Amino acid sequence: MIRSHALIADLLTAEQMHELADSGSVEAFTTRISETLYGTVTIDSDGDPSIAFEKEFYVKFIERMTKIVEVTPKKISTFLQAYYFLRFEVLNLKRILRGKFSGLPASQIEGYLIPMKPYQVSDYKLLVEAESFENAVELLRGTPYESVEESLEFCERYDALWPMEQALNQFYAKAVQETMQTLPRKDRALVRNILKFEVNVENLLNAIKHRRMRAGEEAIPLEELFPVTFNVKFDQLKSLIETEDLRETIQELGQPYDEILSPIFQGDVALIRAQARRHIYAIVRKARSLNDFGFNVIMAYLVFSELEKDDLVGIAWGLTQGVTAEDMTKYLSAT
Repeated sequence: MIRSHALIADLLTAEQMHELADSGSVEAFTTRISETLYGTVTIDSDGDPSIAFEKEFYVKFIERMTKIVEVTPKKISTFLQAYYFLRFEVLNLKRILRGKFSGLPASQIEGYLIPMKPYQVSDYKLLVEAESFENAVELLRGTPYESVEESLEFCERYDALWPMEQALNQFYAKAVQETMQTLPRKDRALVRNILKFEVNVENLLNAIKHRRMRAGEEAIPLEELFPVTFNVKFDQLKSLIETEDLRETIQELGQPYDEILSPIFQGDVALIRAQARRHIYAIVRKARSLNDFGFNVIMAYLVFSELEKDDLVGIAWGLTQGVTAEDMTKYLSAT
């Protein structure tokens, strides 16, 4: 089995990440990242450098994941492939549907996609080139994602995409719950803890979005919006939607959710997601500390790699937008 320190040593340190955030320009960032294991990143002078960097960082992560899959026992490797390829395909579907919903040209939507082969759909290009948002959703019929079409009515009624994004979130949560049953029982706890936390955060954010349409009898039935819940219960989500005092209701959620959601009062959803990533980092670091071998070590390495990828994508985007190093640091997973 793989030993943890041999894997973790490949990852960037917090100090290196801060130095990258302090690059000051895309050019300096490109030079500094080339001095790491990521190597040289080629940027098209006509395109958005942050998108080019994102693609490179996703490719690097998928390479790392594939190498791990090749050397792990079959039950673990099968789970990891399903977990990550499904995760990224759901993200690609969200980007396609968001682009179609917003009326973006097909070439622009295609440029935003994670560079991976289709996993449970036959062809991303067909979806990207669909005549409309509704047509793209119809093309999901006959795939494992066809159930998300049920949320189309709510998207059209409220002129909002988030009900369908929530349907994809819930599809992913159900699929991971089923897939992790292939793991040995002793290895499921860490995956369940990560999934539980991620689902809770997405449910809480979507409950807050649902507040905008709580009046009237046409509001989305909550049973359809939140079929998968964990220790943040259905009644708590309902209270979050119906309360007149959002701050008090969030405080009543207790740790860690009250602290993680607190930036909502400044409208800073990006900071909510950054704090959620830090909490996942803490969950995994604790699990990793219990054993230098086994599934927890493998999962920790991949989760840390994914968080590193997210931080690098954020830094690249921040540099293209002129965000200061101090502000970028607030959004890093490991500080």
